[in-house]
Amino acid sequence: MPRQVWGEPDAVPVGSDVTLEAVLMVDGAISPTRITSSGVYSVSIENTSLPVQPILTDELSDAVTASSGLIRWDITSAQTSSWPAGIFGGDIKLVDSGGKITYWPVSLRIRSVID
Repeated sequence: MPRQVWGEPDAVPVGSDVTLEAVLMVDGAISPTRITSSGVYSVSIENTSLPVQPILTDELSDAVTASSGLIRWDITSAQTSSWPAGIFGGDIKLVDSGGKITYWPVSLRIRSVID
């Protein structure tokens, strides 16, 4: 089976399943007491070219490892359309068990294939 490549014009083609992972830090350090597995994590990212379109909207995390700060999202083709190559802005949001909200700003870079 040939290797699947994500290249132009669609860096992540329609029908693809992808995994996003982020290591969250507070003041430059992993903080297991503040990056908690008891909270609700979501990610929202938008395509800022005109017209602005959401790529992901409030996608809930699939796994949280508080000790390493690792948060994972398994994105399926049912949750997203194709993503063109580019840099897209968004936020990771945590609503902890006490209702406190914390945001981490993110940029998602989707590159075209490099041969």
